Amino acid sequence: MRIWIGIGMGLLLAACGKPAPQQAPSASAQAPQAPQIRIAQVGGTVFAATVGGSGKVAVRAAEGVPGATTPKGASNGYSLLADLSAADAARVTLGAGAQIRFPAFQNDVVVGRVVKIASPQDGNAVVEITLPRDSRFAAGQAANARIIAKGAGTTMLAVPPSAILGPHTGAAAVYVVDLATARVQRRAVTLGAQTSDGIGVSAGLQKGEWVALTRVDQLHDGMKIAPVGPS
Repeated sequence: MRIWIGIGMGLLLAACGKPAPQQAPSASAQAPQAPQIRIAQVGGTVFAATVGGSGKVAVRAAEGVPGATTPKGASNGYSLLADLSAADAARVTLGAGAQIRFPAFQNDVVVGRVVKIASPQDGNAVVEITLPRDSRFAAGQAANARIIAKGAGTTMLAVPPSAILGPHTGAAAVYVVDLATARVQRRAVTLGAQTSDGIGVSAGLQKGEWVALTRVDQLHDGMKIAPVGPS
């Protein structure tokens, strides 16, 4: 009899609309899945010796062709006329590559080549660096150049360009990955020269540390990730 009474009470409660108890969601369903982020280890790269100088953009006069008439005012693009000390100019050769940064372009790096080295006067020499075609150039713009020079190179820490937050020059930031906790930490860094091996880092990182390479604009301090090593 008691059994039938219990069953009847159960049916009565169900008829009254009392919600049935529900199971709590599992921990795996509650926690969002950590994003997969490709990472790379910070290593040392040998950078070529360079010398530096500042200067201004000038219009390159068009070179005349023998037997042909060159229109008055014709130009052959733009060049940077950079001032170097006599000692630095002596280490530069024609055809040497140069990396040029323009403050007016948020210090974007422009690549050029040395096409002329003037004889030193008053202890300084003017080096002409041809510039690529770019509608942003105008005569009189100021720029700073690093020119590949003769001599021993230097070893500097380097990271892939995709690791950098912000402009690829001067002060920037990267996300350092702690493999023990799989969490990232934003770190300010000072950048140096660029090569095909990566962007030099003169301050802010140590050799052997790991940095995030993908989705860096979606990360934040302390964020947990699923690190993916080099392929």
